[in-house]
Amino acid sequence: IDLVRVLGIDYYNEEFILSALYNSSQGADPEGGSGESVVIEGRGRSVFEAYENIKQKNKKTISLAHTGYFLLGYNAAAKGIDKCLDFLSRDETIKMESLIFVMKYMDAMEFIKNGIENEQVLHEDLEAISQKQQEVIKRNDNNLVNILNEMEQSHSAVLIPYILSEEDSFSIAGYAVFKDYILTDYLDEDTSNGVRFLKNIIRRYPLLLSSEVGLLLTNINTKLSSSLDNKRITVMIEMDYESAIKEVTAEQDVFSYEMRNKLTEEQNQAILELISKPINYMMTTGNDIIGLARLIENDHVREWGSLKENWSELIFDIKYQYVIHSKIDKSFIMGNERGEK
Repeated sequence: IDLVRVLGIDYYNEEFILSALYNSSQGADPEGGSGESVVIEGRGRSVFEAYENIKQKNKKTISLAHTGYFLLGYNAAAKGIDKCLDFLSRDETIKMESLIFVMKYMDAMEFIKNGIENEQVLHEDLEAISQKQQEVIKRNDNNLVNILNEMEQSHSAVLIPYILSEEDSFSIAGYAVFKDYILTDYLDEDTSNGVRFLKNIIRRYPLLLSSEVGLLLTNINTKLSSSLDNKRITVMIEMDYESAIKEVTAEQDVFSYEMRNKLTEEQNQAILELISKPINYMMTTGNDIIGLARLIENDHVREWGSLKENWSELIFDIKYQYVIHSKIDKSFIMGNERGEK
């Protein structure tokens, strides 16, 4: 049996193209051997038909039971994630914790083949990057079960992290935005980080202030709540976090009372500007990228029936209020008096 580790989904000329990556020496042992990476392609009018085509072409039985990563090519994402993921959601062998990524202006097939040419063990590299992400975020928001859950609220956009491929490496750069299941945009890194703050999934965040002080924000918690006044929606954003001084490159007493207050104001302003980026994006595009529709629906169950009818207009008139609680802790200094009197 060949156990697929990575499955790419592309769309060209009215057909879906699947690229299944597995190791040639696996046999019946999912961890065995050190053989070469093999990719087999299948084509069909749907993802299901393309997968059946792979099963017919491959010499051995092929399985998606161990597939940890599904990559959506640019054209497939533009076709619609509903058409890409429906088959996966109905296959009882597929792991619901498998991660979904979108390629930025690139085919999944090309990305997979480039990885083989560069002698990369692609599923291990994807796993390493995903584990590295866990240092920054509290949980993966792009596993299959979460994406399917997000798709149920049709009034909000669905966000999926996108992969930015370079010559011999790749990185997770931000979120791809899906409106009505169709790829509409790629968010930049700052806007994506602002989304993570507002969704309360960010674990730690480094911040360099204009006063040449580097901070590390931790214990970050964000709570969103809403109120309703004659169909006028107000969203309250309450944030709590702590920060530690990690670097001081200017000659100043950063631990004085006045300077600590200045740094606190500066860091709060920087975070406010960061979380304002996704809000400004929503005010410009009308795309709900932070799940406000679900928040309003949960907070105002009775009223949601009438609100959702005009949601595309109401989202532009939402009022936002901010409350930020923060604290700057001292950091340990050894053999360096910079920043102290």
